Amino acid sequence: MTLSQIERRTILGQSIPENAAEGDSSTALAKLLVEGSYVEILQSSTAKAIFGTDLDSDSSMEVTDTPSPFSSEFSVSDIRPLVTSLARQYTEQGPEGLLQIAMVGAACLNAFIQTNWTGPELRLDPAALLPKALAERWKESFISTAPLELPEDASKHEIGRREQMGRVYLGAKQSEERADLDRTLIRMLEVDGEEAYALAPRPLYLYLARLLLVDFPATSDEMLQQFDAEAPSARWWAARTLSIQQSLLDYPSQTLLDQITDHFDKLQQHMPESPAQKILSSITSADSEVQMVPDEERSNNSANVDDTLIEDGTTGGTSGTADEDNNDVVPEDGSVEYDQWSPVPVADRELWARYLLELGVLYSQHKMPLDAKKHLSLAQAASGLQWKMTGAKGRRTRFQTFDVTQLVLLAKSAQRVDSEHNPMPESLELNDDTILENIKFTDPSIELDRQEDLQTIDKCILLALCLNVQNENPAHGLTSEQMMPFVVRVLQHTGNWSVYTMGLLLRSRLESAKSRTVERATLQMQTLVDQITHPLPDTTEAGAAERLRYLSVLSLPSQWELERELANMFMELGVVRSSLDIYERLQMWDEVISCYTLLGQTEVAERIVRREIELNPDRPKLWCVLGDLKCDPEHWRHAWEVSGQRYARAMRSLGAYHFGKNEYDASAECYEKAVNLNPLFEKSWYILGCAAMHIGNWQLAIKSFLHVVRIDENNGESWNNLATVYLRLGKDYQMRALHSLREAIKFKHESWQVWSNFLHVSLGLGLLSLSIQAMGRMVDLRAAKDGAECIDLDSLRSMIGMMSHGTAFQGLSGAEAERKEHKLTAQMEALLVSKIEARITNSAPLWRVMADYWFWRRDYRHCLDNHIKAYRCVSQLPQVSYAPPVFKDAVDAAMTLVEVYENLGDKMQVVRVPTTESGDQVLPDRDVATNTADLSERKTSAVEQPVCADWRRQSKMLLRGLIGKGKESFEGTPDYTRLTEALQELR
Repeated sequence: MTLSQIERRTILGQSIPENAAEGDSSTALAKLLVEGSYVEILQSSTAKAIFGTDLDSDSSMEVTDTPSPFSSEFSVSDIRPLVTSLARQYTEQGPEGLLQIAMVGAACLNAFIQTNWTGPELRLDPAALLPKALAERWKESFISTAPLELPEDASKHEIGRREQMGRVYLGAKQSEERADLDRTLIRMLEVDGEEAYALAPRPLYLYLARLLLVDFPATSDEMLQQFDAEAPSARWWAARTLSIQQSLLDYPSQTLLDQITDHFDKLQQHMPESPAQKILSSITSADSEVQMVPDEERSNNSANVDDTLIEDGTTGGTSGTADEDNNDVVPEDGSVEYDQWSPVPVADRELWARYLLELGVLYSQHKMPLDAKKHLSLAQAASGLQWKMTGAKGRRTRFQTFDVTQLVLLAKSAQRVDSEHNPMPESLELNDDTILENIKFTDPSIELDRQEDLQTIDKCILLALCLNVQNENPAHGLTSEQMMPFVVRVLQHTGNWSVYTMGLLLRSRLESAKSRTVERATLQMQTLVDQITHPLPDTTEAGAAERLRYLSVLSLPSQWELERELANMFMELGVVRSSLDIYERLQMWDEVISCYTLLGQTEVAERIVRREIELNPDRPKLWCVLGDLKCDPEHWRHAWEVSGQRYARAMRSLGAYHFGKNEYDASAECYEKAVNLNPLFEKSWYILGCAAMHIGNWQLAIKSFLHVVRIDENNGESWNNLATVYLRLGKDYQMRALHSLREAIKFKHESWQVWSNFLHVSLGLGLLSLSIQAMGRMVDLRAAKDGAECIDLDSLRSMIGMMSHGTAFQGLSGAEAERKEHKLTAQMEALLVSKIEARITNSAPLWRVMADYWFWRRDYRHCLDNHIKAYRCVSQLPQVSYAPPVFKDAVDAAMTLVEVYENLGDKMQVVRVPTTESGDQVLPDRDVATNTADLSERKTSAVEQPVCADWRRQSKMLLRGLIGKGKESFEGTPDYTRLTEALQELR
């Protein structure tokens, strides 16, 4: 069954016609949900029946093994069986009841989001939804202070603060009964050992939403099938509920991520037909985020390996951002295939755009940029958005006298949009004496006020693409420059309140890193915080429906995260005290410790943490914070025990402590416990892999590093470590090591250590082309600083040996062998001449190794030239005249060179020499080498000449020179005698 029109409209937040709600309870609830009237839904007869609001002590209930809600023994954990039983009874009214349950659950979810994310204030206590006895017992009872007396000239935001005294806000003090309820619910929302934010107001709303949308449909397979048949939109709302729960946790949970993606996957069968279904079905969990090592057959067959490398560091083969059959899935510049979506109705495309965008934002929030990019591209195609990042001439400063190229994003929606004029957040002016508010382009058509407004969903896509740019690139000024055009295009026109807020937030984040704009960024962030946490007493502000309509496709942070960002900005500006006030109020104890440490008052931080522990002795996070402050492992162990061995952070901290002490066995044990609780934690897997390498547990190391690269494919260090582990397992794993190093090179292209590993692995597999390119890259990276040390002589000698002995061409036919030899010799000579000889001139062993190559190539002149340079490297050292070891090396080099002169001097070699216009040959000035640059500009002819016709004279000269240098210090020694005897023989 596909989604009904009513379900579609509630998912998209679209208005429902007035006449559609007459006489239909489900439609009436849907209409209220779209309008943002969550209080009316939760006070409706449907909600009262589901939650038992009107139950009294005489009411009959079919709940076994559960205390009566009118009994003092009724606890928070009993809410679940109570609501589940009442909801089951409500479904007996017929299929219509399932959709109504979903609507009530969605209202609870939106009420929680309105309270914690967007505002405005929701004036309904969630405890009032429960039976009256429980509502009275757990009602909100704020401990408020006397109203503030503000002066007449107080700012509008200060007035908002006064109006809010005694209402819901972060950290508001409650009665003991209600505080116990909220603390218990927060603990019940913990997943995979990750603690939920303790001060989140009204967690009962989220708990009830999860009960109705996630837990109740899953009570049995039959119930789940009934929901899929009668209310398939419940899965969409369930995924949104779990996503909000994920946002409450300190760190993301793998369990919740799996549940969210499972709901979206199951939801596909209820979506209308579209091209996206075929593409999504091809994106499996194995290849969606990272292409792992090849299968066994490919791993053991080096003949299948592509032995070429692309210049930018990516390797040849099938690795990339899209599967081979789906190369159009991931665009690089905003262009996608729209033709395949043209037959799809506009309404269906709008639904698919929302579906794909929510998935893309989900993956982006979990730092999975490749999956995010695929889904965002599909969402763009479904929506019909066309955009292009380009350059245009313009000026950025007031006094600029010339135009330079500026990045600009040009975008256009599929359908023309009339600009909306809804209440918007306040956008502050820059007011800088140098920087312009907006870039002034030379071409008037590119000016911001000339571009058409975009559909709201298209603005959300651009914001999601902007965040994905951040995930795909390092924190760098260039990344900010690439992100800003997305934000500027979105803020060009007003529209939806939340979308505009997200645009301002991203602009503040980007501007906070620049001295000219940091002031505007900080003030803008303060404004964004105030509009939610201290709303104005003004009826013209956007309503709940407007604020929540697109929240699921935005990465808009919660109230406390928004305030944390403001405090972080204060910290960057050095305003530590203001940051400290915010952190303490929000009970962000890690940041509190950092502030007091900067202030040199660690004893104050310890006193505050111990005070909180006295109030909440069973809260493991506080014990971990104390352990971090004192660096005492006993506190982390106590946190682990207090949590019932369920708090993953305790084991992560303890594992890091043991790793720092080189206690790798204990560290690995702790990290294994941590990742078993929450496997979606990249750093834990990485350190576990490192610890496993230290203790020699190679299988555990492989498992750990594979998990790291599944979470973050761009982690080049993990790819490199994975290859190292494969090499430890023997030759059978060399091909796996090679493919791991291919991935490592993509992301650590400037690391010579990775290239060194790649050189040795490719050489061991006989992949000479890759070995030559790897050594060339190592020379590029190290030659300027390390000189000859950047060359692994054994590897170079092996590479030359593979060519001279023919092993590089084994198994090939004559023509194929000749082609490969020609290719490899061209690569090798480019390496030796263009890279090594041009940069490294002071290593005698290196010159001799290269001479062996030229001897094999029968280029005897080049071979002799290398031997001469090898001799000069030693003979020209100042120590040769007084240091016996240096003199001995010089004598050995001289005797070798004399022998080479004798063997090669009379050999005939065909060379090309310049000729005059009349055809007469012009003999080169040097006998050993010819200036190839000159030859390329003049007519030449091939002639056969001796390699060195006067080799005897050259030999005598070098022997006499060395005898002269060593006569004073070494006359009469065996080495000196060798020289004189050699000279005598030449005479």
